[in-house]
Amino acid sequence: MPITNHERLDALCAACGIALDYHDIRGQRHEPSLDVKMSLLAALQMPVNSDDDIERSLREMESRKWRQIVPPVVVCRQSDSPIGLSLILNERQADSMLDWELYQESGQRHHGSWTINSQDVVDETTVDGTRLMRFDLTLPEFDKPGYHRLNIRTADGTETHSTLVVAPDTCYQPPELGDGKKIWGVGVQLFSLRSRRNWGIGDFTDLHSLIEMLAPLGVDVLGLNPLHALFSQLPEKASPYSPSSRDFLNPVYLDIEAIDEFRQDNEARQRVANEKFQADLQALRELELIDYGKVWDVKLNVLALLYRAFKKQVQDPERIKAFHQFRHEGGVDLYRFALFEALQAFFLEQDAAIDRWQKWPETYKDPDSETVTAWASEHGDEIEFHQYLQWNAEQQLAAVHQKCKAQGMCVGIYRDLAVGIEKSSAQSWAHQSVHALNMGTGAPPDDFNLNGQNWALPPPQPQALRDEAYRSFIHTLRANMGHAAALRIDHIMGLTRLFWVPPECSPDEGTYVSYPFADLLGILALESLRNRCLVIGEDLGTVPDDVRHALEINKILSYRVLCFEKDWHHGTIKPPADFPRYSLCTSGSHDLPTLQGFWRGSDLDLREQLDLYPSDDFRNQQRHIRQQDRDQILAALRRENLVASEADSQYHGAEGFCAELAESVQRYLARSQSMLLMVQLEDLLCEANQVNVPGTIDEYPNWRRKLSVNLEDWPHQLDLESFAHAINTERNA
Repeated sequence: MPITNHERLDALCAACGIALDYHDIRGQRHEPSLDVKMSLLAALQMPVNSDDDIERSLREMESRKWRQIVPPVVVCRQSDSPIGLSLILNERQADSMLDWELYQESGQRHHGSWTINSQDVVDETTVDGTRLMRFDLTLPEFDKPGYHRLNIRTADGTETHSTLVVAPDTCYQPPELGDGKKIWGVGVQLFSLRSRRNWGIGDFTDLHSLIEMLAPLGVDVLGLNPLHALFSQLPEKASPYSPSSRDFLNPVYLDIEAIDEFRQDNEARQRVANEKFQADLQALRELELIDYGKVWDVKLNVLALLYRAFKKQVQDPERIKAFHQFRHEGGVDLYRFALFEALQAFFLEQDAAIDRWQKWPETYKDPDSETVTAWASEHGDEIEFHQYLQWNAEQQLAAVHQKCKAQGMCVGIYRDLAVGIEKSSAQSWAHQSVHALNMGTGAPPDDFNLNGQNWALPPPQPQALRDEAYRSFIHTLRANMGHAAALRIDHIMGLTRLFWVPPECSPDEGTYVSYPFADLLGILALESLRNRCLVIGEDLGTVPDDVRHALEINKILSYRVLCFEKDWHHGTIKPPADFPRYSLCTSGSHDLPTLQGFWRGSDLDLREQLDLYPSDDFRNQQRHIRQQDRDQILAALRRENLVASEADSQYHGAEGFCAELAESVQRYLARSQSMLLMVQLEDLLCEANQVNVPGTIDEYPNWRRKLSVNLEDWPHQLDLESFAHAINTERNA
């Protein structure tokens, strides 16, 4: 039966947080089609096949707010004292005493009671013939940050409970950054590091070498790409922003020779020392692009030997005990991730076409099924192998974090949290009810992606997050704040809204879905405090002013890229003094051209080669804008006396790039008021090619490019001391 009552359909969309319109980066208004609205509602478990369905769904949405005495989770701030609560009671429970108990995480118990008078009702309704009333009450003053348990018992004996989250008013700030201190760091794509000892891809030991080189120069931060687990059985899925799990690490970054069992196992050492094996490693090192398939192949073969040696180990009971403790602390989440990895290997060995869990036999699609349980009982070693990989990866990352501290870095490692997970991922299999698996997350059209973007990442369902008391969000924050002192959150707008793209739709047909921003910000602040972790929010693109204000008052650093920091009215680059204090400033990111590529316009050339321009006029317009950008940057450098007025003509045009100009740009940013300056490693080395070209898949070697210089050769080919001295002088001025 066709939908005829569009007004009620729109009311249901609004109740579910589906935007009925939005404005793109140019201010143009867009409305989702009827099919898109219905597709999104269906993904949110709302039946909408008829007008009657819509009415039932609306009634269900309205009654849902009245079905629980107290919500499953209540998030407040320390300054919200006394804490306010809304309780839903029926007529039997009103005009009586309610007892409450509050259990702090520490175990300390608080208790009391409320006298409920029906005359104090704030709102009321009738659900299924029962009169329900809402009362607003308060708890005594209580400002202990943490996750506390609130139990409520009514006069008729009904008991209910809720998680009470008390969050600090702001995110954590390292005390060293007080009094206006400004620091700087280097942003690194770990996979791109080239060295004479790694196995064809950057690894955790390469980071030790990098820290030893950079920390003495005054570098206080080492920013890394997402270290999320990808797909060990499908190595060509190489994007760190489309992970299999955001809660676990990518074992491809393991330094095999640094694992304890390697030093103890003759078979593994002999395998690696073999002349052909060493020749294969050297060939992998010399490749310009990472061969993920071969890298994974050589690493997994040796790791299998090390795991076998570990299983036989009896000499180091403390190491065995530590592994069992790691498995215990990892709990169900670690077990299910390892189970997924083992199952994926099992099915791919049978048929290479079974490349996603959605193609598995039906009884294997449910992680709780009897079939999966029976399979797991027969394949314990295969599952434990992947737990072993995670354990070693965590140990090696922890050692990198400690290295930063030992070298006196003010912050140390900053990790990067991707916006979501891949559709066929371990995390989507393990937590199917949390995600809208048939939807994609993306972005509306903008100047860089004219048709919009669909990252094919299934978005979390807002109501499912609330129903689970934000457990999965909390777990992901903890996993990524571990062994780090700062966390960059990619597309932090996802805490307030995500752009959903239905299947079979182009990205420009999608629309936004809202999320519980205040709750998620509060939990982010609490985990930031607990993990002593600075938070950086990547807020590029269309960001409402109220969101930026919320980030600022929560002391979340915004992400400021030089070419976007303009006074748009006057067409000039902002002076350094106008950059906000709570910000990270930089010359680029993984999705943008390198400084050399930007100046030379090589990214524009690439887009032309890949036929990514909708018309010749638009291509010419982009080249004209780029020349304006270069002129504006040069004018800004000239105002700061960073290029000589009579000599800056040498820098004009696409051929004007040089190392001196690159350093002047970094010095300009170093003068800014931004708390943190990040120098992209590609810009430090004056690399031409960017890491990733959005909108491409196979047309460009995304996430595969290595740096042009071996780590060991940096001191001979780069004047790092001179560069660092210039930056330190500007930061300390």
